[in-house]
Amino acid sequence: MHYRLFWNNYKYFPYEKELALKEVEALLNPQEIYSENDVINIELSGTASANEKLKKLTYFSMVESENETIIPSQVRVEQTAGNSTNNRQATRYSAHGIHEYKGKFNPQVVKSLLNIFNVNENSNVIDPFSGSGTTLLECSLQNINAIGLDINPFAVFIANAKQIAISNPAEKIAEVGNKIIRDYHQSNNIFELPLNLTEREEYLLKWFPEETFFEIEFLRESINHNAGPLKNIFLVLLSNLIREYSLQEPADLRIRRRKSPFPEELLIDAYELSINKFVNNIRASQETTGLKVKKNKAINFDSRNLEAQEGVLDLNYFDAGITSPPYATALPYIDTQRLSLVWLGLIPPNEIMPLEGNLIGSREFKNAVKKEWQEKMLSNVSQIPESLFMYCNTLQYALSESDGFRRQAVPVLLYRYLADMMLMFKNLLPYFKKNAPYALIVGHNHTTLGGKRFDINTPKLLVEIAVAVGWIHDESVELQTYKRYGIHHKNAVNNETLIILRKP
Repeated sequence: MHYRLFWNNYKYFPYEKELALKEVEALLNPQEIYSENDVINIELSGTASANEKLKKLTYFSMVESENETIIPSQVRVEQTAGNSTNNRQATRYSAHGIHEYKGKFNPQVVKSLLNIFNVNENSNVIDPFSGSGTTLLECSLQNINAIGLDINPFAVFIANAKQIAISNPAEKIAEVGNKIIRDYHQSNNIFELPLNLTEREEYLLKWFPEETFFEIEFLRESINHNAGPLKNIFLVLLSNLIREYSLQEPADLRIRRRKSPFPEELLIDAYELSINKFVNNIRASQETTGLKVKKNKAINFDSRNLEAQEGVLDLNYFDAGITSPPYATALPYIDTQRLSLVWLGLIPPNEIMPLEGNLIGSREFKNAVKKEWQEKMLSNVSQIPESLFMYCNTLQYALSESDGFRRQAVPVLLYRYLADMMLMFKNLLPYFKKNAPYALIVGHNHTTLGGKRFDINTPKLLVEIAVAVGWIHDESVELQTYKRYGIHHKNAVNNETLIILRKP
């Protein structure tokens, strides 16, 4: 049977078309595949299950045969995110748009990898750096079992809220949302500070105008009172807005006092709008994917210490892993989320910096910890591969007195990052089945030391580490990224690589 596969109207990165063809080959094993007039043509010998597989494709808008036209489910789901013509790639469909979590990765790439790896409803998938749960959500939408791990409790909170959202009818979520908004407008809005402030309240009052503090606290109480088992959905939706209305500079990844004007739109109006938009996405997505059974979850756990997860993770259990790990000295995740972490009561204020410092790839170093890692690096106590140890030393020797304290720490930070990632690779390996693939999307880094620029090929370094502890390297695929603008554009990651490993 001959089929013609049509691209969407949106602009593709080269890697997306490469992944699209890999999907076709993995799912359909065509006898022939070729491109003609920008349309992909395939010949299939059997058609018994072809239609169901064609519907699973991620990057095509339509499939035609001589008998029928097939619209892949991804097209219908993306149209639900305010993209009626699919002239741009939508990434906020279903519950993906509940929060603008920094560093989350492209859901289409995850779905495409699930297809390329031939992961099915009987498979088990792990994301050891699950973040806000992109892999978990894509697995849930495909009825695939998945578990996520993350050391950041706020990331786990968001990931699990997404799972609640797709397992409850949109109309039920809308009903609760209306009740919360109605409750706000019917209240007398007269608040007084308690006589004895808690540590949490004192911290939040440093970062919010008093009126805004009362507003978000009232809404938090209303959500807890009205939303029942759906409350985490509404807490996440509000947490996505609070930094915009705080005394922190919203566009700054670091914590600095606000210089930009406050939004003109009232917080309650912005909140109502975000609820309605989210409900519309969930409603439209559920019309295509149906209501999902809540079976996948994220766990607040450190992927460097998997051996302590007895009873939660089983050896030789996972059929695939898909993740986007922290990049070496990249994003200050906790700094951008500290208001939400404290407001939601996930950690007390005095635990913000220890949590930031304990993240893989963190740039935060207490003097004692820095000294400890300097000593480890001197004799390679963590036993990273010799070539990588030498590379860290090359960076160390390049330092000059003109380099500031952050640049002075770069060689040791990179050594610590590589040591932490080696622990993760080593500890994760026994939990994968034989020949199971493990995909990681990793960004490249650069730094300037002693006046000389160093382009750090982090994906290549990680492959060397993974192979050293027993993984097989299948391939690496370059991923193009959008050019970044804004106050952090100089430090933005402009290149990423998809690494595909495999357990022997």
